[in-house]
Amino acid sequence: PSYCQAWEECAKHYQDSSSNQNRDLFEDFFENIFQEPQEGESRGYADDATWILTSSFVIFTMQSGFGLLESGSCSPGFEVNIMMKNIVDVVFTSLTYYLVGYGISFGQPSTPFMGKGSFPADGGYGEVESGLLYSQYIFQLSFAATSTTIVSGAVAMRLKFFIYVLYSLLAVIFYSFVAHWTFDESGFLKQMGAHDFAGGASVHVFGGTNGLVATLFLGPRLGRFDGTRPIYDFLPSSPTSQCLGLLCLWWGWIGFNCGSSFGITDDRWVVAIRCAVTTINATVGGGIASIIYTLWRTKGKLVIPEHVVNGILGSLVAITPACASVHTYDAFPIGAMGALLGLGINTFVCHCRIDDPVGAVGVHAGSGTWGLLSVGLFADSELPGIRVMDGLFRGGGFKLLGLQGLTILCTVGWALMWSIGFFYFVGTILSRDWKDPRKGLRLSPEEEEQGADSYLHGIIDLQDDVDSNDGDNITPSDEFSGNVCGRERSLNRKTEMYASNLCRGHSDDLKEIINVENGDTKVNITSDDGDDAEDLERKNSQASPAPVMAKRRSQRDSKSFNRTSMRGALLF
Repeated sequence: PSYCQAWEECAKHYQDSSSNQNRDLFEDFFENIFQEPQEGESRGYADDATWILTSSFVIFTMQSGFGLLESGSCSPGFEVNIMMKNIVDVVFTSLTYYLVGYGISFGQPSTPFMGKGSFPADGGYGEVESGLLYSQYIFQLSFAATSTTIVSGAVAMRLKFFIYVLYSLLAVIFYSFVAHWTFDESGFLKQMGAHDFAGGASVHVFGGTNGLVATLFLGPRLGRFDGTRPIYDFLPSSPTSQCLGLLCLWWGWIGFNCGSSFGITDDRWVVAIRCAVTTINATVGGGIASIIYTLWRTKGKLVIPEHVVNGILGSLVAITPACASVHTYDAFPIGAMGALLGLGINTFVCHCRIDDPVGAVGVHAGSGTWGLLSVGLFADSELPGIRVMDGLFRGGGFKLLGLQGLTILCTVGWALMWSIGFFYFVGTILSRDWKDPRKGLRLSPEEEEQGADSYLHGIIDLQDDVDSNDGDNITPSDEFSGNVCGRERSLNRKTEMYASNLCRGHSDDLKEIINVENGDTKVNITSDDGDDAEDLERKNSQASPAPVMAKRRSQRDSKSFNRTSMRGALLF
């Protein structure tokens, strides 16, 4: 009976029935409708399970998108490490979610705070019972893995690998509580009337808040804000990978949102189709807004890939909780605002000297918060297949908006409590210094300089054995150009410096002028003091860098750092 939306109404009519004849009719109805289907009678369940399983496959491919996006956003020497973190996400998240996570989220019996059954998530011998449990388990596991992997980008190039493994093991437990509150019928937020269709709170706000806490505990990358390293040291290693990652995530998000209808029988197919259209429309609004944003930031000169990528991702995050409860035309402003908020928050975070290499805080926590609030503004209770209160713009008043705000507060508070405790205690135990947990969490300066691909995963640069004379004809931008088989990007190093400053919120530090003549891009960079690019480079090289950075620069003078398509090899 718990799977039937009409149960409460039927039970009420049953109690109100005054005649024995009516009671007999209702009892026959209950017996025929609510009895467990026999073998061969579960075709509707099979159709729904096929839809759920297919959606789960699509969502799991989003791990590839996260890996490409994050590895393309980090500096060379950490790309394989980022991909490995996305792999261990699935491995250890699956282990914990199977043992305890699913039971906390959806186990029966349950309380408004948590479930208390299905430890582990085994369906037993019943055909329908096991099928329902397994389909729900595999789908919700894909959500849990997505929530966990958000943090891998925020902590890139700093957090020790095995601490991240421990995080993956434990984070899913605390994710499961938020999932119970918002997804399960007995969850206290769900019972109050809050609406989060596809995980805006449990996946994005929870994951983004965890990422912010982790970044604050770790601190910025060496030289990120103190001027000891040039700004182009922090350029994305591969904008191409960023764009490919976006495409993988973009199409995976359709499965993410549409699959949350949890079936295609009855009127749920209508909900799934509506989710697909609202998801695409939101990215249209977000894409247009992000292109306008990047042109505004660059005074109409450049369309920076990082802006467009994060803007569209912000629109996808924003539509996630609202995709089933709003009209298709409402998705345009929701997506546009999600993109602008995500990009704006990331710029503010950078100005606060918080180092988030992939922009996870703005995209997930910021845009996710707006997405939850947008439900309280745009939701329409008359849309078919969905149960939700009317939002403020539909005449429903502030009730739903207030409940959405309460959902945000509960999620952020829960994430802060768990993540602060985790990173502080783990860092304190490893550093043996309760005043400096960062020492136990971070890579050493030597490890950060060498790169985790080398010291942890055994990946070596094939160009390390090239004689120093072989690099005489290499341009200064080769080290950062992402060279593949000798081909250079069309933008030179100065252009990269310009684009990086715009991306990372340092456009106030330099005055840039771009002239395009005969198809060639020429960039003149001057400082507020009138220094040209060469003066700035010379002053930067005369700064007092850390010894490990000085060593790295001496290596750059004597060796070629071109990277080939086969950029590494296993040591063993």
